[in-house]
Amino acid sequence: MYDEFDYAYEVYKEKSFSQAAKNLYVSQPALSSSIKKLEARFGVTIFDRSSQPISLTDEGKVFIEAIESIKNIKNGLEARLSDISKLRTGHITVSGENYISSFIYPKIIIEYMEKYSGIDIEMVESNSHDLQNHLLNENVDLLIDYKFDPTLYDSYPLVDEHIILCVPTKLAINERLKEYQLTARDIKNGKHLKPGCQGVRLAEFADETFVILKKGNYSHRHSMELCEEAGFIPKVKIYPDQLITSYNMSRAGMGISMIPDLLIYASPESGKCVYYKLLDANSLRKLCLGFKKNRYMSRAVEAFIKTALEVYKEK
Repeated sequence: MYDEFDYAYEVYKEKSFSQAAKNLYVSQPALSSSIKKLEARFGVTIFDRSSQPISLTDEGKVFIEAIESIKNIKNGLEARLSDISKLRTGHITVSGENYISSFIYPKIIIEYMEKYSGIDIEMVESNSHDLQNHLLNENVDLLIDYKFDPTLYDSYPLVDEHIILCVPTKLAINERLKEYQLTARDIKNGKHLKPGCQGVRLAEFADETFVILKKGNYSHRHSMELCEEAGFIPKVKIYPDQLITSYNMSRAGMGISMIPDLLIYASPESGKCVYYKLLDANSLRKLCLGFKKNRYMSRAVEAFIKTALEVYKEK
């Protein structure tokens, strides 16, 4: 639908009221009346009607320059919005604890960027508590975490994690539990997920020394809860900040750690540890992809969620 500015610009291009009226499918008197109203509104004369063909006055030149600037802005806006809607450009911010950023997100991001290479992805890493506050305050779009308050967030289940006990080979308890031992290769091959695989109770290790993440991390809370449910308070040798550090410390012989099988899948094998499947009920936990309730979700974010669910094959 045309407006007065379109009418003026068409007259400028054609240098003729009659031809402009034909192009715009309006009568010449209606076009002339519209231009006069426009000139009256701004208190200027846009066209010198005494010349043939019609020309611009000095004020008219400024007026047409302004119309062209407006058209350029409008066209640029339409192009940018089209790019965003068609996922040719855009920006999203995803977040997670260091372990999740290092071992869970990469598979999703690689797949996502193959489809939507024009979307910029920003990664925010911190502990779980801080990241949920970031999500609530809309500083990040998405968070992969373990538990979300359903009154504040919506979430999709993404992938199951099974907590594996990583025990330095030098510990004497390994001799007694030899028949239950697994290797890193066994874990990578999914032996611990098979029905016939035997496991142990965490209570068997109540007298041993542990490596547990420091407070503020979800894995700290979860490890302490597992020990409490097993009936003991763990003796902790050191509190690292990251799961990969905890894992490496166990492999160096510093103590027992509780490690997600997903981390073992992605890590180099080492002969300095043996592994045990845990039979404790809460040794299974689920990673979820969460976002703030009722927040506007861009198409780029929607596409990321869809890609994540496709990558981990769990709806």
